[in-house]
Amino acid sequence: MTEAELTKSIRNLLNILGIWHFKHWSGPMTHPKGISDLIGIWEGKPLYIEVKTAKGRVSDHQAVFIDTVKQHGGIAFIARSVEDVMDALNIRDRFTK
Repeated sequence: MTEAELTKSIRNLLNILGIWHFKHWSGPMTHPKGISDLIGIWEGKPLYIEVKTAKGRVSDHQAVFIDTVKQHGGIAFIARSVEDVMDALNIRDRFTK
């Protein structure tokens, strides 16, 4: 599965759950280094998801960004599958009953 396909699958899950989110597109605008691919809000907290394939490498900037978000009370994680998202949001039981 490509990163684009995985991103689409994760966004489909977030849409099913009614989680407001958007895809961050890197470009010439100023933004923090390492900002995550998907940004949203989950249960009143900022949500940042870094999407990577099974072999994708997390950059140092991305790891620091994720740690910083967590230190400030936000939710941030690396997702290599839709199941990673379900586990990180503690919602897997909604789909496996």
